[in-house]
Amino acid sequence: MIIKEIKCKSCMTKSKLTDYVINPYTGCQHGCIYCYADFIRRFQNIKESWGDFVYAKINCPELLKKELEKNKAGHIWMSSVCDCYISLENKFRLTRQILEIISKSPYKKKFSIEILTKSGLVKRDFDLLKNLNAELGMSINSLDEDFSRAIEPLASSPKIRIETLKQAKKSGIRVFGFISPVTNFTDLEEIFKELSFCDYVWVEILNIKKSVKDRMIPVIKEKFPNKFDEFMEMINNYESFCNKIKKQARELEKKYGLKVRAVVVH
Repeated sequence: MIIKEIKCKSCMTKSKLTDYVINPYTGCQHGCIYCYADFIRRFQNIKESWGDFVYAKINCPELLKKELEKNKAGHIWMSSVCDCYISLENKFRLTRQILEIISKSPYKKKFSIEILTKSGLVKRDFDLLKNLNAELGMSINSLDEDFSRAIEPLASSPKIRIETLKQAKKSGIRVFGFISPVTNFTDLEEIFKELSFCDYVWVEILNIKKSVKDRMIPVIKEKFPNKFDEFMEMINNYESFCNKIKKQARELEKKYGLKVRAVVVH
């Protein structure tokens, strides 16, 4: 793992996905083989493979103080191309500093905050989140511990993620599930049952861009040979699979009374 401290030009970045995104880190430690944020390597001329580098933006909190004042009101998403609660956050504490700055800012009411993570480390910051206009989401694609460990080796287990969301809910934080990526390994109803306490869910189907397939296919073939043919059928009949998941998600929405914000297809 290549770890660097860098300085960025801005902390809050305008985004097509939402009003603003904050990525305290470039790169990610979790090593999820399905991640499609690897495009960032091209833009920043990074030679290391995705999952082999993390650049900590050490001046991000300092820049944020002025940006909260000058930027128009809006929604902030943490984070779009990294997980802001990777284990290195224990060392750098950039996410913690960012939330502290927002909580103390006279401009904090201008912004709502959404955090999406796969890490139980976020529990450390419940004291800040419950006093901000914040929502917390967890990405979950399967409750199978072996499958999860194979495709997202350094993320918290699905059990820990669900328990973290439950604790957040009890703390008064608005919570949501991000069911992603949905594959033939995903038991959608099983996950809906487990997340029925959430305020809502998103459903995102696996992105089958070439770089994702190149990483996933060898792993599925080696570790789950009995489901490899089914996995390839899903990829080769992607549109049909997506239509099936869209229909199922809406049926489960009614059955469990769990709002589906969107079914995301790439």
